[in-house]
Amino acid sequence: MNTDMSALLEIDWPQILPFALPIIFFNLLLIGVALYDWYKRKVLIVSPYIWLVIILLLQLLGPILYLVIGRRMIRNDYSREAS
Repeated sequence: MNTDMSALLEIDWPQILPFALPIIFFNLLLIGVALYDWYKRKVLIVSPYIWLVIILLLQLLGPILYLVIGRRMIRNDYSREAS
């Protein structure tokens, strides 16, 4: 494993930042939207804490999966009302 940090000093950061900042901003915005929606709907979602872990650990893919799939996985509480 390479633990030499001097390679980071050789990178031309001013040239890379204009490309990296929009990606970082979009990623943080997507995570924020997913976390806000998760917080508002956590009583309705099937296994909400698993979705929270997915949102936080799978940085870009997790929030997209939650917003596309997780929001549709609603608990079916109507079966208890019919009995």
